Amino acid sequence: MLRKVLLGAAFVASATIATGAQAQITIAVAGPMTGDIAAFGQQMRDGAEQAIKDINAAGGVLGQQITLQIYDDSCVPAQAVTVANQI
Repeated sequence: MLRKVLLGAAFVASATIATGAQAQITIAVAGPMTGDIAAFGQQMRDGAEQAIKDINAAGGVLGQQITLQIYDDSCVPAQAVTVANQI
């Protein structure tokens, strides 16, 4: 039984290496996307989007592409805790 499990694991590992399986790297940005200081949040979003665009255009990180997840905390402490827990 153990031999079958080890052979199965070796097959999966070799198939993964042979196909060059890639995963995406997700970066989270949390900030005031709405509310009184939404302009600051928009700057955060724009900067993160441009950085990710540049990195992905250069081949990503170790061949993996980066994706961006935006979270809005409206600069409200209670909402920021909720957003932090989501991330």
